[in-house]
Amino acid sequence: MIDMKQAVQIAKAAAIDVLNEGVDNVEEIEREVYKDRDVWSITLSVPRKFEKLNVLNMSANPLDDKMFLIDVETGDLAAVRIREVASR
Repeated sequence: MIDMKQAVQIAKAAAIDVLNEGVDNVEEIEREVYKDRDVWSITLSVPRKFEKLNVLNMSANPLDDKMFLIDVETGDLAAVRIREVASR
């Protein structure tokens, strides 16, 4: 079984390995169930690709939040999702 700190390290390594992106911040850590598996849900801020930024809106957030779902028992990466922020 892996703890929260180990799950964060696995998520950071996956961001570099799978997405070829560095990590800016850890935004959120939760436990949840994903496809009948107990997982750590680790939300990390990663830099957006330059082509995704709107040059007309210089105040646009240069970061995307990605959720890394890490299996609690094995430490395997179960999924990566884009964290959508609800509009107000």
